Amino acid sequence: MPRITKLVLSAVSLLLLCLIAGSQARVNATVFRERAAFNAASQNLSTIDFETEPRNFDRDSTIDGILFQNISSAPDIITTSSGKALLGRTVGEITMMTIHLPPGTTAVGCDQFSSPMIVAVSTGESVTMTQSDGSTFVGFVSASPIKTLTITLDFPEPTPDALLDNLTYGQRRAGNDPPAPQILADADTGRVAALDSVTLAAEPFPVVSAARNLIAADRRTRVTLYIVGVRFDTPQDAQVVTARAENAQHVFFDLPVEAVGRVKNLSWMAQVTVRLPDELNEAGDVSVSVSVRGVESNKATVRIGTPPN
Repeated sequence: MPRITKLVLSAVSLLLLCLIAGSQARVNATVFRERAAFNAASQNLSTIDFETEPRNFDRDSTIDGILFQNISSAPDIITTSSGKALLGRTVGEITMMTIHLPPGTTAVGCDQFSSPMIVAVSTGESVTMTQSDGSTFVGFVSASPIKTLTITLDFPEPTPDALLDNLTYGQRRAGNDPPAPQILADADTGRVAALDSVTLAAEPFPVVSAARNLIAADRRTRVTLYIVGVRFDTPQDAQVVTARAENAQHVFFDLPVEAVGRVKNLSWMAQVTVRLPDELNEAGDVSVSVSVRGVESNKATVRIGTPPN
């Protein structure tokens, strides 16, 4: 049986891989001021409540692969009367805390307890939170990827610190359609983020592996693809997943799916392990895609061939 690759991926490497006050500045995203309505418009949601401080947060400022940056020093997890929250301290009468979200995020929301304060997303929308608006929650749901959430203010004096809790992120819900998977790939080259499921080597991938002592009896290479936008709760979810490759002549090849699962320490990322068929031997660059419950992902390029010595 092939084993599912378990990787603890650096938040910084993942992020490399891949403010106007008032109401909405663009029409890309819908703004929500009630969490229940936001939840109904979203899916695959994960929430960070800051109650359990992860190891090394004081060094790398990451939780669940999400990078938290503050204009001054790293943000702090503090204890308040209602529990723990994330504090972004003001520097020189300027408050600015930026949250770098996972690839494929199209829904994000949070509770923010300081006011006045501007909360904005990278798609251009922003909301000014005040004491009179009656809600500490703000959420955004977009048809376009949301890369960052920023909490900022440079007036009045003294400028309050940012105080964040219950950061929630996931994908936009589009009617009754199942979520669309997205294969992680390099944004500049379109090449897939994938590893040999046994040796952890990157492309090119040979159809027949040279690692005789580590692989299955058939010696066929298994490749693990990393995807976002969907979740796999049990190994049986492999039954609803298919994968295929397309060569330069637009011929398609089925890639048997042998395992699916979650990536360790990254709740928002899943992995699909496929076996390379004999027909792809020395095929060179091919485009791969994954379908989950009939919904196909984007395509990403991977090289099939013998690795250089």
